[in-house]
Formats: sequence, structure tokens, C-alpha cells
Amino acid sequence: MIDIWSDWESLFRNFDKRFKEMLSEAGDNVRTYGYTMYQGPDGVPHVREFGNAVGEYTPLPAGTREPFTDVTKEDDKVHVTVELPGVRKEDIDLELTDSTLTVSVDTESKKFAKSVALPCDVKSDTAKAEYNNGILEVVMESKKSSPKGKKVRID
Repeated sequence: MIDIWSDWESLFRNFDKRFKEMLSEAGDNVRTYGYTMYQGPDGVPHVREFGNAVGEYTPLPAGTREPFTDVTKEDDKVHVTVELPGVRKEDIDLELTDSTLTVSVDTESKKFAKSVALPCDVKSDTAKAEYNNGILEVVMESKKSSPKGKKVRID
């Protein structure tokens, strides 16, 4: 008799191994979170979290949707594109730190919220945002990376 569940276990172990390799190559600046759901041979559903931000996910309030986003880095610029259909630009609230962009909309008919981890630290005073036909585009300059430590001279 063939045990198909052992093949699935092998597949999940291989997936976990590949994902850990991918994270180690990406470095500490990338935050990822996800989960897989499956039903075991005993009929019990299982949920397995993965990523390096496990336990950091906070569910959105009822009625609030998470908009689709795209984040890219080109040369010294970081581009964030957010889909916010049916929203007026006056209703969009943007908050930017060195490493996170938070977008929120809270009106009677539309509620959106999302915090986006940026691929590198940015200069928040260089941010420019445009909103057209339900698409928000935010562009900001990345900070030049500097060494983590400072050499100290001994006298």
C-alpha cells in the first residue's frame, strides 16, 4: 500500500528548507509572513505559519480591507503602488517612517489599511505621492547604507 501522506510531509519539509535558504540569502531586512493549511491523515485541519515575522501579524478590524500593493526599488528610489478604488485623495492618510509606509482610508463606505515594509531605509522628507484613477503611487529616495559600526581609536 502506498502512503501518500509521506510524500506530502516530504514536500512540506522541502518547502520549509527552500524557504529558509531564500530568507538567509535575502538578509535581515526582508520581513515575510505566510501560512499553509492542510488536513492531516487523521482528518484534523492544520495551520503552519512560516517566515521571519511569525506572530507579528495583526488582523484588520471588521469591514477593513487590505489593498493590493507593489513595492520596487530602482537605483536610489523606492516605489510603492497601492490600489485604492473608489476613494478620494483627501480621504487617504499616509504615514512614513524610515522603513515602513502605512496607508489608511476610513470613510463610511470604504475602509482600507496596510503597513508596507520597505526594502531599505528611506529619506522620509523626499517622499512624493500621486493619486489617479484609484492608484496611489509613492516614490521616495533610499538612504545610503552605512556601516553598522564605527571604528574606535584606542589612546
